[in-house]
Amino acid sequence: MKPSTLFKSLLAATLMLGVPAAAIAQGQEAPTQAPAQSEQPAAMEVSEGQIDRFVSAYQAIQTIQQSVQAELVAAVEAEGLTVDDYNAIAESQQSPETAAEVPAEQAEQFAAAAAQVATLREGAREDMQAAIVAEELTVEEFEQILAQAQQDPALQQAIVERLSSGG
Repeated sequence: MKPSTLFKSLLAATLMLGVPAAAIAQGQEAPTQAPAQSEQPAAMEVSEGQIDRFVSAYQAIQTIQQSVQAELVAAVEAEGLTVDDYNAIAESQQSPETAAEVPAEQAEQFAAAAAQVATLREGAREDMQAAIVAEELTVEEFEQILAQAQQDPALQQAIVERLSSGG
């Protein structure tokens, strides 16, 4: 996996803590919900142990993400919608004019699916946070290491190598 691809997937995983339900059902990140990073935090010294724990947490998050992805799709489809329909309706909800164009039956299906998606999303968020904490990192430390790795080629390479070798 190329480093840029790796970090896009890492970023998507960490952003899952705050992305809208529709984006998760599609498996995409939602830039409008990304935490604002107007100030770049000072570079922290990342130890070998922290890198190892980061990689372990990332691998656990990836497993959670893959598992919940299938559950999210199943929840949407169980309500009689395709993922594309669900996402189109979710997008239309952003505008009062287009929200009114959604047929009542689809609006009901969407509401039921959205409730299930929200529950699954919250569970996944909690599981991801627990996976990070289980590796003796805080969510903030995990996010700091991720942000620093995007700016520090040596740290990025160390993470990629550990991921490539299975952790």
